[in-house]
Amino acid sequence: MTSPCILTEAEVLTTLESGKDLFAPLKIVSIERQPILAAMAAYRPDAGITLALQERMVDFLAEVKTRTAPGMVAESLWRIKNAPAVPGRNYLLLVPYLTATIVEMLNREKLSGLDLNGNYLIQTPGLLAMRLDRENRFPESQPIKNIFAGASSLVGRLLLARGGRFGSVNEVARTIQMLGGGLSLSAVSKVLKGLAEELIIEKNRAGIALLQPEKLLQKLGENYRPPKILETLKLKIPDMNSFAGLKGPDGLGLRSWVISGESSARRYAVMADSFATKVYVTDFGSLWNSLDEKFYNVVALRTGDLFPFFDAREEGGQRWASPLQCWLELSRLDKREREISDTVRKAILEGK
Repeated sequence: MTSPCILTEAEVLTTLESGKDLFAPLKIVSIERQPILAAMAAYRPDAGITLALQERMVDFLAEVKTRTAPGMVAESLWRIKNAPAVPGRNYLLLVPYLTATIVEMLNREKLSGLDLNGNYLIQTPGLLAMRLDRENRFPESQPIKNIFAGASSLVGRLLLARGGRFGSVNEVARTIQMLGGGLSLSAVSKVLKGLAEELIIEKNRAGIALLQPEKLLQKLGENYRPPKILETLKLKIPDMNSFAGLKGPDGLGLRSWVISGESSARRYAVMADSFATKVYVTDFGSLWNSLDEKFYNVVALRTGDLFPFFDAREEGGQRWASPLQCWLELSRLDKREREISDTVRKAILEGK
C-alpha cells in the first residue's frame, strides 16, 4: 500500500522525469524547469513541457500543484486563464493525481492536465488525447480522515440545517454543541478548511457561507455509515411519549434518545407507520422493565455514536431524528423508502 505523502514542486517534476514511459502512447519529449520567456515578465511558469503523440507535437507551459484540493487547483486554473497568450504554447496543469473533480474543472475551462500516475487529459487545437484509468500512487495525508463521516459530518450537517452562514469558527462550534454534538474547536476548524478546499463553502473575513449545498448533501450521503449498534432490546411501550419519563442508571432519566431516521420518516413525508418504532439510545436504564420479545412495538438500539442524536427535533414529547438523518437512512433502504427520501432531500435543500 502506498503511504500518504505530499510532494514538493521539485519532487513532482523529478517524479515526472523518471516516469516518462507511463504515458505511452503519449510521449514526454522534454521538461524544462522554470523557463524564462521575454514575453512573460508578469508570469513565471513552473515548467515547459513538450508532448508528442505519433507525428503531432505540442508545447506547454505548466503550472505545478502539489495538492489536489479543488480550492488550490481553482487558484492555479485562474492564474493560467489570466496568463498572457504565448504563440505556439498551451497551458497545462500538473498534479500528483487527476481526480474526477479536477478533470471536471479542466473540461469546464478547456484546459489540459497531467498527473504522476500516467493519466492525462490533453485538449488543444493540435492534439486531443485522454487516459484516466490509472490508480493514484500518491495519496495525500489528511488531518482528518473523512470530513463527511462520523463526528466530523456534524459540521456539514449544521451548515445544511441552519442556512449555511456563520460569522466565525467559534459560532459553528458553539452551535454544534448546542444541538447535541461533541466536536472540538480545532476539529471544527479542520473540517471547515477541508470544505473550503473542496469549494463547498466560502471562508473569509466576512464569515462562513455554504456555496454548494447539493454537493455537500451528496458527499454526506456517499460517506454515511450507520451508527454502531452495541445492543438491541425489543420493548412493549404503551406510548412513545412515555420515553420522556423512563429512568436511566442515574435515576434521572435516559441521557439521550431519539427516534431513528427511518422511523422519523412519517414526520417529514407521507408514510405508513411500521409495526415497530426504532429508537437510538445511549443507555437502556429502566427500558429492561419493558422487555417483550414477542409483542414488542419498539426496538431500542444502544449506540455510543452521537451523530444520530444531533439536531433532534422535539415535538409533542417525542424526539425525532433530524431531516438529514432521516434522508441518510431512507436513501439506503428499499425502493419505496428511497422514493420517500427524495421528498426529504428536496425539503433539506429548500431549507424547510
